[in-house]
Amino acid sequence: MTSNDEVFLDGNPVLHFQPAVDLTTGRLLGFEALVRWQDPQQGLIPPNVLLPWAEKNGYILNLNAWVLSEACFQAASWPSALQVAVNCSTSQLRNHRTSIAAANALEGSGLNPDRLTIEVTENTVADEQASGDLDELSHLGAHLAVDNVGTSWSTLENLRRFAIETAKIDREFISGLEIHEGMNRAIVEAIIHVIHSLAMTTVAEGIETAEQVAILQEFGADVGQGYFFARPLPSDQAYVIANAEPRTVFDFTAETESPSSKSVEKSVETRDVTVVESTSDTELEMSRAHVL
Repeated sequence: MTSNDEVFLDGNPVLHFQPAVDLTTGRLLGFEALVRWQDPQQGLIPPNVLLPWAEKNGYILNLNAWVLSEACFQAASWPSALQVAVNCSTSQLRNHRTSIAAANALEGSGLNPDRLTIEVTENTVADEQASGDLDELSHLGAHLAVDNVGTSWSTLENLRRFAIETAKIDREFISGLEIHEGMNRAIVEAIIHVIHSLAMTTVAEGIETAEQVAILQEFGADVGQGYFFARPLPSDQAYVIANAEPRTVFDFTAETESPSSKSVEKSVETRDVTVVESTSDTELEMSRAHVL
């Protein structure tokens, strides 16, 4: 699969869900829905192959509508305190069909619009052709978040234009936070300061170590995502930790195994029993999640 021109996909789309964690309490706040494609011959197709293929072949709008519908359907089975976030591209919003798909997904699932967040890029916020759909999404009652903040500082002035509530710090800036005099450390601290000054919530993506968590806590970051907490989870695993009683809490101290590990231990603790099963490296772990 060296070129998107060579890609032919059979099979069906699937969603995986990456937990979003409160960096103060460790509480599970919700999930980001991430689309994959399950091909019977090629296996699980990642988004960097799937999305360009869908764009090129004219499937992106239908795929976007399916993701919104499935994400809302899954979220409706979680406790009402948990959110779900869905990524939408500039091209999807330019067609003015994302807000219609979101409205249909919310109506079909019965999900409260307040539990849905639409994630867009900084470039989307600055795109005039996408502005109509962003306005419609806001009118629906959905939340808006900007992804990859920090890659285009010139668009910061647009963040308040559409009542953007959340800014996600690009994972490239989280990498290397442990270097005390490193540039990434200064950039992340500055981003958090600017975003908070705009009365917005910060989300740090791509967290992989306990030291990164500690630094982000020191800087006052609000929410974290990354392999440190859990890899993206199939919907059945997301359901388990979403519906755990009491609510799922993540440990900020112990390190998880390397993402390249050939076998991981996956555990879900409840009040009465701990179920542990061995999984292959093709399955996704949730080893950091537990409930108090």
